[in-house]
Amino acid sequence: MILSQDGWGRIIALIAAADGDLAGAEDALSSALERAVRVWREQGVPTNPEGWLYRVALNARRDVWKSAAARTSAALDPEVHDGADLGNHDRSASHGAGQPAAAHLVAPADPDALPDRRLEVLGACAHPDIEPGVRPLLMLSAVMGMTGTQIAAGMALPAATVAARLTRAKKRIAALGIGFGLPDRTELEARLPDIHEAIYGAFAIDWVHAASEPRDGIIGETLYLSRLLAELCPSDGESHGLAALIHLSAARFPARRSPDGEFVPLGDQDPGSWDSVLIARGEDHLRAVQGSGEIGRFGLQAAIQILHMSGVRSGSTDWPMLLRLHDDVERMAPSLGGAVARAAVIAEIDGPKAGLAELDTLDGPSSGEPPVGENAFSSARVDSFQPTWALRAHLLARAGQGQEAQNAYRRAIELTTDPAERAYLEARSLEAQSCR
Repeated sequence: MILSQDGWGRIIALIAAADGDLAGAEDALSSALERAVRVWREQGVPTNPEGWLYRVALNARRDVWKSAAARTSAALDPEVHDGADLGNHDRSASHGAGQPAAAHLVAPADPDALPDRRLEVLGACAHPDIEPGVRPLLMLSAVMGMTGTQIAAGMALPAATVAARLTRAKKRIAALGIGFGLPDRTELEARLPDIHEAIYGAFAIDWVHAASEPRDGIIGETLYLSRLLAELCPSDGESHGLAALIHLSAARFPARRSPDGEFVPLGDQDPGSWDSVLIARGEDHLRAVQGSGEIGRFGLQAAIQILHMSGVRSGSTDWPMLLRLHDDVERMAPSLGGAVARAAVIAEIDGPKAGLAELDTLDGPSSGEPPVGENAFSSARVDSFQPTWALRAHLLARAGQGQEAQNAYRRAIELTTDPAERAYLEARSLEAQSCR
């Protein structure tokens, strides 16, 4: 892989911060990546690949800014359009006469030294003139470097819908001239809910395929961004709640796979394999939530994580308390994932049939009745949401309904993209077959 997702986000944020054109920044970086494939094949990979890509993409944007078309639509502002540069290299010296811009570049600074302006772009994407439902999609794409396909799969939305919404949002940002830069304190606080959603969305989408080392890739970026937000907004309980939830969840990553690479569900994990440093940080953030005097959705979900982890350690989980917490989350911020998790808790308290009945209220696949109550979601979303089928299959097997369990396992396996989890579900499906 030429460029990591977090590297994509950092470079896009730096370039787009100059003129607010996310689509233009993405086009420039895409062109830089195409050039890298050709140049690096001939000359070898530079010691500083992210810095190389940043410089090539930035110079491509400068060519646009200095073009005749750009000059007729907006005056070139050296302070703005040259402000994204690092160092004082003469651009004319970075490529030979007659050569395309950015063909040969002075070695750029260490990419680790590139200023991180993603929080500024997150704030811009959360601007009140952007449709609320599009803001998280825009942040996941432009800042976290996720593809439309990844976002669509993670949010159980059609890929075409996500692509269309992203295109409209980027055009709107450019048309409105929405300014980039860290919002002032009042603006930042008003935009925090959308920024929280984007950071958590990136974490949730990457959850399945994340490496066992939780500080790598997108998961590592969400850990960093959640800590940064908590530091910038130390009195905001929900910022600490988000940081607590991500740290506590990521702490379990090393135990999710056996030494042979097999999937290990939470109840079977070895707590000794959990990351103690991340747990301690998560607990610190959870204490900050309590000290803030306010607890929101993410703080409640972090508390749910703590209860589950305590249950694994002690061998006894407080299911009634978990249900109360899930009820609070459901009232505050209903979601399909939360509703499925709540159904699993109900099954632990009242048995598998009660859990199945709760799944049916989601307008699930086996329900012939119309949607019921606040938990109702569209049939299409429920039908494409893998955790719904995995839980349904598990509960049907517990209820002794082997054939129905196999059918549900088949659908869950179809929707599973992680090979280890797929193998785990296939093994459970064979067990359900033996119970018929």
